[in-house]
Amino acid sequence: MASPTARIRTEEDLSAASSVSPPLPSDALFEILLRLPAKELCRLRAVRSSWRSLTRDASFIKDHTARHKGPYLATTLFDQEGESCGVSIIDLSSCDVIKRIYTVERGFRLQRTDLDLVCLVGGRDPLAVTVLNPATGATLCPSLDFAKEYEYLLERRSVSVDLCALGKVPSTGDYKVLRVLRVRSPLGWHQLCEIMTLDSSNHTHWRAKRPGPLSTVHSHNKKQSVVIHGVVYFLLDYPKPHLTHLNKAFKPGSIASFNLETEEWMPTINGPDLRSFYEGEDLTGIYDDPDIMVNLSITNLNGSLVMVHILCGISVSIWFLTDLENALWVKRYGISSRHGNCCAYPLALLDDDQRIILLSQANDAVQSYDPKTDTYSDMLHLEDCSSTGIYTGSLLY
Repeated sequence: MASPTARIRTEEDLSAASSVSPPLPSDALFEILLRLPAKELCRLRAVRSSWRSLTRDASFIKDHTARHKGPYLATTLFDQEGESCGVSIIDLSSCDVIKRIYTVERGFRLQRTDLDLVCLVGGRDPLAVTVLNPATGATLCPSLDFAKEYEYLLERRSVSVDLCALGKVPSTGDYKVLRVLRVRSPLGWHQLCEIMTLDSSNHTHWRAKRPGPLSTVHSHNKKQSVVIHGVVYFLLDYPKPHLTHLNKAFKPGSIASFNLETEEWMPTINGPDLRSFYEGEDLTGIYDDPDIMVNLSITNLNGSLVMVHILCGISVSIWFLTDLENALWVKRYGISSRHGNCCAYPLALLDDDQRIILLSQANDAVQSYDPKTDTYSDMLHLEDCSSTGIYTGSLLY
């Protein structure tokens, strides 16, 4: 990576060359600037107005985004008091912070996404949902706190967000947010479902939807939901042994799914047979212990639905869903417990060398794991490992 001094010289040389040399043909200039990273382009915009106009052109930004795919990490910025106050975009290939976006919202948590937008949930209003465009800094919030059918909740304080997921419908390009609320009533807890479609008018509103299988179980763990190709997948909690009626309804590792295009719940997906996670291992009494289910999570690796199971003292198994219709899962990675990383969560799979980017919640660090050499490498430290996502959009603005 070039040093700051080298960058300054590059800008000075380009500025000097532009003042004494005839202008480059537009096609040649386009190709040259297309090769530079976004951070350098933003600096070079101050050199000449023609370069500034070119690098802000929609076609250039589109081509630049396609060439510089990252991966980029979106993570939370914190102020001196430890309150979230913005979002950082980090280039995982260099671990450099490419951009910082400060927001009016405070105290939020960043939802796990894999998009060109970022979803911020909670804060001073625990039910708030804000969508941020890191490229422009623009934010979008719903005009009302609840769907009209749920306005009676405004008078209640016993309402929380169980699930919030931002996704994109591939066929239309629409962005939608699914939110599941947990509401306390005299009869106990129950869940309500809402959805909203984003638009540029800033008059987006929630619409009530039929609750799905989530109404029987709940979780606050963001590692248990993911959006892939316009479908929200939610890992259902494993029912405790005394809840026999739920044990019959859901198998361990079952996954609920919601189609953002049709706005309907889809059939529940069976996870892999947990007994096959550890063939040959002595698991006497372990499989019957529901506590092992606490270490189940799902993630999106290059567009595939992936289930991760961590069994402390044994290993980490990473399974890919290869056949949705038949619920066929294939184990592609197994990490030995000798590494001592019992809190790893796979966030991305690099195309070039198949390294896995992991979030280590034990020490709030980002690590890379090379399955070819069975080794870990520390990449960077985060203030809050649980408030992160993958950013796929442009870094130009």
